[in-house]
Amino acid sequence: MAQASQTDWVFDIESKIYTIVKTRLVKALSTTYPKLLVTQEQKLNDEVQLPSIYIKMLDSPEIGADLENSNVNAMLVTFETHITVSKDMGLAGLRKISASVLEQFKKLRFNMVTRGEIVRETSDTYKSIARFRRVI
Repeated sequence: MAQASQTDWVFDIESKIYTIVKTRLVKALSTTYPKLLVTQEQKLNDEVQLPSIYIKMLDSPEIGADLENSNVNAMLVTFETHITVSKDMGLAGLRKISASVLEQFKKLRFNMVTRGEIVRETSDTYKSIARFRRVI
């Protein structure tokens, strides 16, 4: 059986990546978007705050097992981002924030899996969902 100390990193990936990306996004975008919300919570009961960036880690399978298979050697880590902006910010605002999100994940050596389809979520908002993946 694997020792806890050799597998703890598996459970720390999500919070580490999220914290790095969130910190960098807030630094890069807070001047232009002072009400920017970067969160891991999918649904908030509070009043909607826009623009918002929801970041979550998706299922990320173990890879690179050795013959002993007693440790997790690597994972194929996938993150999904949901960017929502008001119609006042428009597609230009959505693209600017999307470009910043892409830049932050690329700095962490992630590959873009899906660029993010832009949809009109409601009559008042636009949304883009993108995915990023890398081996850790």
